[in-house]
Amino acid sequence: MKVIFICGSVDPGRDGVGDYTRRLCATLYKLGITVGILAINDGSVSKPEETTQNEDGVNVEVYRLPNILAQKKRYKLAYSWIDKIDPNWLSLQYVPYSFSQKGIPIGISSKLLKLGKGRKWHIMFHELAIGIEVGASIKDILIGKVQIQIIRSLLQKLKPSIVHTQTHLYRQILDDIGFNSSYLPLFSNIPRENKIDSIISDKKKLIHKSKNLNFLVFGGIQPNSPIDSFIMEAKNFASTNNLSMKMIFVGRNGKELTNWSIICKKNSVNFEILGEKPRKEISYILSDANYGISTTPFILSEKSGSVAAMHLHSLPVICVARDWVVKVKINKNNSSVMNYQVGNFDNMINNSQAIHKIDNTVTQVAKLFLNSLNVKNL
Repeated sequence: MKVIFICGSVDPGRDGVGDYTRRLCATLYKLGITVGILAINDGSVSKPEETTQNEDGVNVEVYRLPNILAQKKRYKLAYSWIDKIDPNWLSLQYVPYSFSQKGIPIGISSKLLKLGKGRKWHIMFHELAIGIEVGASIKDILIGKVQIQIIRSLLQKLKPSIVHTQTHLYRQILDDIGFNSSYLPLFSNIPRENKIDSIISDKKKLIHKSKNLNFLVFGGIQPNSPIDSFIMEAKNFASTNNLSMKMIFVGRNGKELTNWSIICKKNSVNFEILGEKPRKEISYILSDANYGISTTPFILSEKSGSVAAMHLHSLPVICVARDWVVKVKINKNNSSVMNYQVGNFDNMINNSQAIHKIDNTVTQVAKLFLNSLNVKNL
């Protein structure tokens, strides 16, 4: 079986969906599936580039089409490449801003319809629309409505055999506009090094059995989180329990890192900024922490690659994020992330071992993906 994945960009380490797609492809290849990636709006190349990208020891076939090339020319080249490979399935990895700088890829459904003529479609919705939260600006709400209409068009015209998304919120929104979808959990783009299994099994004890209270922040930090109160409560907990507290920052944290550093200094809390590191080293850093911190709004935690990496490394994850409320009723019982609210720190930490655990490896997710396509004998 042949599957071609379509995304916006595959710039390694710079595009989360591209990294996700490449790693999924490498795993599917190991399971006996012929795969390739079409990056149809790539901002990191200046001319069409047919190449391979190595992932987990697999050279994944990639065709990168630059966004500076006229759209009509890009799709013409894409049609030729797809016809040459002649896949059974096309898998659209959808994020509106991957296919349009303004997040409004007008006409994409008609263009993709021609691309997939005679082939089965799968769509993975990594993101849907902006402006869905309570209190959103009029501009974002209007853009979001257009984005939802584009999604309707995609689903109506492509008629995908399978639709996936990785959050229960997005599943409910798709259901509300009349389309069924299935939940495909996100896997970590940071593989767990085999040698750290013993470290993890020794470290993941109840908090009072350790002398350290190390919090790890991995990746981008979103603004307006209640970090002041969190730091104060964490510091008080550490003092009461005779623990050594430390904040550790790794990856591209963004401009909010400056604010968090100032708050740590103000409260005399030790912190370390490690910056960008190779994936293997990040795996060891993750395994050595006590808790992970996510600043992605609680209801969107399922779509965070950082959270997925923390889960894979058996880290309890604390959401320290701004309030982000939607008017959508979600049917989901268990959460794998603890939601920090002012005043609940002690109770949250003391009950952290009871939190719902997730350990979705890329192989598990790849098999779920293939099972949904009715591919047997894995």
